[in-house]
Amino acid sequence: MLSILITSCNFSEKELIGIYSPVNYRNTFDIIKLKKDSLYFRKVYDSNKDLVLKNQGKWSVKENVIKFESPYFYNLDSDLVKFPELLKDTLSNGGGYIWSKDGVIEFCVRYYAADESDQNCYKKLN
Repeated sequence: MLSILITSCNFSEKELIGIYSPVNYRNTFDIIKLKKDSLYFRKVYDSNKDLVLKNQGKWSVKENVIKFESPYFYNLDSDLVKFPELLKDTLSNGGGYIWSKDGVIEFCVRYYAADESDQNCYKKLN
């Protein structure tokens, strides 16, 4: 029987700095780069690998929760070629829980829908 160890602890800004990518996306590709001084830079690509959104903002961490200030785009892996109007929805904030899974930091930023597991989840690449 294989068990997955998920560790939860309080993460510092320094530990979280790095590049994150989506865990299970098929229609888009998304990079979130957390930088020092609470800045983040983000690029979203559609299924044609075209850059369709580039933005930046502030992020913060408190205990096991990461927060992204507006403008934040909820990339729910929708087909952005078919529905480019979704890219205009950047007026909200984002937030979610952070954890370490097999030594890799991950977080999910979502609408907290219990029936939608692994929605909008990212893992650290470096």
